Amino acid sequence: MRPRGIQITTAFGLAVEIGDWTRFTGSAIGSYLGLVPSEDSSGQSRRQGPITKAGNTCARKRLVEAAWHHRRPYALPG
Repeated sequence: MRPRGIQITTAFGLAVEIGDWTRFTGSAIGSYLGLVPSEDSSGQSRRQGPITKAGNTCARKRLVEAAWHHRRPYALPG
């Protein structure tokens, strides 16, 4: 099964890159793909920056592409 509006090749590629989805929790998948903010902490000061992009680049690109497709309005056929 694939999410609505996602191309079959994108869904297949994402499934191949991730492999076993059951090994991840909601927050762990973000870390695996590098979608967590970077952080610069010192004492009481904490500053978060842009996403780390440390992770599976191909899977991250496919997930972002899938999110953009899923965001589009859905039109019923016919």
